[in-house]
Amino acid sequence: MNEKIIFVFPGQGTQYIGMGKDLFKEFAVVRYTFAEISDISHRDVAKICFEGPKEDLNKPENTSLGIFAHSVSVSRIIEEKFDCPLYEMGYAITGHSMGQYSALYCVGSVSMADFVHLLSARASYMSMNSKEKGGGMACIIGLSKEDVESSLIATTGHGYVAIANHNAHDQFIISGQNGALEAVITRARDKGAKIAKRLNIAIPAHCALMHNAEILLRKKLENINIKPPRTNWFSNQTANVMVNPLDVKDALVNQITHGVSWMEIMENFPKYNITCAYELGPGNTLTRLINRADVGCFATSTDNIDNVKNMLKELEKQKAR
Repeated sequence: MNEKIIFVFPGQGTQYIGMGKDLFKEFAVVRYTFAEISDISHRDVAKICFEGPKEDLNKPENTSLGIFAHSVSVSRIIEEKFDCPLYEMGYAITGHSMGQYSALYCVGSVSMADFVHLLSARASYMSMNSKEKGGGMACIIGLSKEDVESSLIATTGHGYVAIANHNAHDQFIISGQNGALEAVITRARDKGAKIAKRLNIAIPAHCALMHNAEILLRKKLENINIKPPRTNWFSNQTANVMVNPLDVKDALVNQITHGVSWMEIMENFPKYNITCAYELGPGNTLTRLINRADVGCFATSTDNIDNVKNMLKELEKQKAR
């Protein structure tokens, strides 16, 4: 490949009823992938993704497994088409939040069984922790990082809140307790934010409120064998390529209580001469973020069968160059 390609994987919040259903009908490898993950997790992942109800799909454990199944299915379509693992096709692979786990599986670091158990445990730990602490997440668009930080400081006394994700120059996800979130939303609107609203996420992810979940996940990872990534894998925390398995484990644990540096990851694309990105999984959130970031990289999504077929054609052209 002359193009330096990165495959990126979306995280929670991109799920919707029916995701992956057209791919499931078209490709045997997709049906196999959903069946494999269902067998390991002892739940009908395809039924939950295709039929819902929405309340079931939005349960963190089901959301994680559903997005993972969709993402891995698309990666396996590529692998089957070109008869090689995804990590030989991509110069780099990464993901956003839970998508970092999908990316880690696709760089050959963890077995499918270990990965499904790890994802299920992560979701369970975060849900348990959330019931104890309460809270959620909110989105702020249209303010600088300095304005968002000053909004957090100005709402001191309403509870704990912190920046969870830096997704674009002017897009931030904040995480914290309910009173603090509402206070920051009000303050951000007063400062002129284009959007300042609660997200339909009942877990205050990527902040210090997840401390107990972090402890449990670290214990779980002690029994998971992680191999060095077979291609460049960007950490959500450092925004840099990570190769040492012990560092990878620390990164997965730290992600529970620390923010996702997605903007910083995208800003590293020119350093690695990455010019083409394919988002594998539901939605097109990362595609839109990359195309808006002005980092010399063009992104396309694979949310439906037409997009997947177009991607395969593009990869074929790039391989022939």
